[in-house]
Amino acid sequence: MRTVASIDIGTEKIVALVGEIDTYGDIHIVGIGEAKSRGVDRGSITRLERAARAIASAVREAEEMSGQKVNHVIINISSPKLKSQNEKDTINISSSPTEIEEDHINRLIERSTAKGKEDGFEIIHTIPRKYVLDDQEGIEDPVGLLGSKLTAQVHLIKVKTAVVRNLEKAVSYAGYQPILQVVNALASAKAVLRDEEKDDGVLLIDIGAGLTDFVLFSEGYPVMTGCIAMGGNSITKDISIFMKVDNEEAERIKKENGVALVDLVKGGDILRIKPRGEGREVTIEKRQLAEVIQIRLEEIMEKIVKEIEDAGFKLDTANAGIVITGGTANLKGIREFMERFTDLPARIGKPTELGGLKERLEDPKYATGVGLLRFGTRPEGLLSEQRTSVTNNTGGVKGFMKKIIDFIKELL
Repeated sequence: MRTVASIDIGTEKIVALVGEIDTYGDIHIVGIGEAKSRGVDRGSITRLERAARAIASAVREAEEMSGQKVNHVIINISSPKLKSQNEKDTINISSSPTEIEEDHINRLIERSTAKGKEDGFEIIHTIPRKYVLDDQEGIEDPVGLLGSKLTAQVHLIKVKTAVVRNLEKAVSYAGYQPILQVVNALASAKAVLRDEEKDDGVLLIDIGAGLTDFVLFSEGYPVMTGCIAMGGNSITKDISIFMKVDNEEAERIKKENGVALVDLVKGGDILRIKPRGEGREVTIEKRQLAEVIQIRLEEIMEKIVKEIEDAGFKLDTANAGIVITGGTANLKGIREFMERFTDLPARIGKPTELGGLKERLEDPKYATGVGLLRFGTRPEGLLSEQRTSVTNNTGGVKGFMKKIIDFIKELL
């Protein structure tokens, strides 16, 4: 058995997982640790020492449960300072058909990646999508084939450098070494999406506490990745203001009585609350609560649709529909809301095909942590290995580029 660990650093909670990988490449999760998030806000570190203590607390709990000592970890990156773009480049190999080699692929990917470099940003993922060899499209792996000209389309995802470095620093301060960074949307996609959904086209939406991450797949590969600076906490705050209760009470009301679609609530259903400054309980119609929730969800979805359209895509690219995950996916009626809003089929995405502590982890709120572990099923993600990074702007070493390309292609 080989061991791998992940840390999902969120606005409300930090989740650490320890998994063992068997000889078949299957993950058996043997340790879970959770801690209230401190010093973190919407994907950014705001207080280094607080964040480091919270991270250490979560990992120690997972270590105690698993009986394993964690040194190296895979971490998530979620930030409204995230951008994605698609680039295309071509290299002429020879005047007559020549066998395509790994060096040709590496050179082509490096050239495409260079187009995405931007001051103040770090490229986290470079994902080859399509190859064209001479005039033949739909080439998945051109190595060993004969051709004179090779074209590649790649999907680039980049994040503000300061965000990445501060996350790494917080993890290091906690006593652990980040060996791999994966953007939230791709990690969650790895945990909950089916291959046929990605092939047909699917939109994954991960609604966390502070942020909503999303990724649009087409023909098996991501074509648009983004992050919205709103999430479940935005809904909670709206309820707090509307009902004049504190955030803790608003969160409880949301979880116990909240519904994402007004039409699912019967007229006349009420709930009793005690607003701040009131000496007695008052009644609120549950339809009014649902209206507050639905309005905020509509705003989140409008922003996602706008970003997708601004990138040159349409929502109906998602022929397989919408998959909702993250903690807010547990909100009653959210699947029906998504279907009504998008006119597409929708389902709740829960981690599947788990070994070990599966009953506890088959919940949308654990999608990112489980997906991070799955990015560690290759040697690049093992605890025993020296630090590697999935970032691609730190050098042009061909062997390193090849490992990254092969790694991403296998995992998506």
